[in-house]
Amino acid sequence: MGMSEAQSLAIESWTLYTIAILVVIGRTLSRRILLGSFKKLQIDDYIMYFVVCCYTIVIVGINQTAVNLNAYLPPSFLATITPAEIQNAIYGCKWTFATEMTKLSTVWGCKACLLILYNHMTKGLPRYHRAVKYVAAYTLLGYIIVMILFLGVWCRPVNWYWKVPVPNSQCASYYNHLIDDAVFNITSDLLILSLPIPLLIKAQLPLKRKIVLFGIFSLGTLVILCAILNRYYNFTAGYGSLIYLNWYAGETSTAVIVANIPHLWPLISRVFGLGAFKSSAGPDSSNRFHLSSNQGITSRRRTAHHGLDHDGYIRSESEERIAGGGNGGWGTKSMGDGDVELAHANGGFDTNVVGGRRTDAPVWGMPIHDSGMDDKDRIMKTVHINQFSEND
Repeated sequence: MGMSEAQSLAIESWTLYTIAILVVIGRTLSRRILLGSFKKLQIDDYIMYFVVCCYTIVIVGINQTAVNLNAYLPPSFLATITPAEIQNAIYGCKWTFATEMTKLSTVWGCKACLLILYNHMTKGLPRYHRAVKYVAAYTLLGYIIVMILFLGVWCRPVNWYWKVPVPNSQCASYYNHLIDDAVFNITSDLLILSLPIPLLIKAQLPLKRKIVLFGIFSLGTLVILCAILNRYYNFTAGYGSLIYLNWYAGETSTAVIVANIPHLWPLISRVFGLGAFKSSAGPDSSNRFHLSSNQGITSRRRTAHHGLDHDGYIRSESEERIAGGGNGGWGTKSMGDGDVELAHANGGFDTNVVGGRRTDAPVWGMPIHDSGMDDKDRIMKTVHINQFSEND
């Protein structure tokens, strides 16, 4: 006897759920490593935990929907439906409604987490920072519109979503809701996906590192593909088919995984001893400074422990190098009479500028080795000093 659709769905959905939850746990451990304490978790961490609650309801809901009737039934069946079957269909409809509500919150919550990440990545880059805010505004507007239409327009009163039989076909098929949800969901995903691309293109990073970052941030295309297939099977699956529920599990699981992967590096680094993601790319790209008449010396070389902004987020190397362009260029800076670039370091050393004493633990949550300092010294800035020869 072959496996039923409901059994296959249960295996697939709970497998995806297990993978997604493991990724969320990895994110939490990474944030603990990065911030030094669970008490320092940020707002996007708590949004993600709310997302996990909604996501759990989605997975339970699709499996309950699979084994119960609902209002989307063929007319021939409705003509002969029994009272017991009506009660079962009402129960199934409530789970269908709960699944749709929490699916929306799961997907849009993941969007919010990514936008918060991009907001921190683009601090100090006004043009890109504004773009993040515009996309965030559109995403929030889309969520509000979808929820208003779902709860207050397409099916009124709202309790008709679990009325069997129901006089309004929209309450059974969700047809109009599926259309407007697809429009705002997919367009906002495309906009969010486009945000880090210009930064990565212009970032002065080695090609291999760019490819890795492109791969990470391009995972959003999987979410878009799952959303498209979800809606395709919603519209094309016949009465009794459960295949669209597989894509509900696929879309929400992929969204949760993709939203958490960018935070995993501290844990991966700690477990496998890989060190920082940043590494020297040779004297022509890493050991280089530019002089600027209005900004002094801008370094493109980073040290181990000042990669966090004041909110406790990693400022990516690409962000630091892009932000270093200050005046709109991505390389040399104006010196008044001409552009001067100093390169080809002949040696140097790191020095820490320290002011005052800390009363709290260092934000990076680890001791400062071989620095001549203890973990209560407050580092104001870490400077790498090199000897240079002027380029010909």
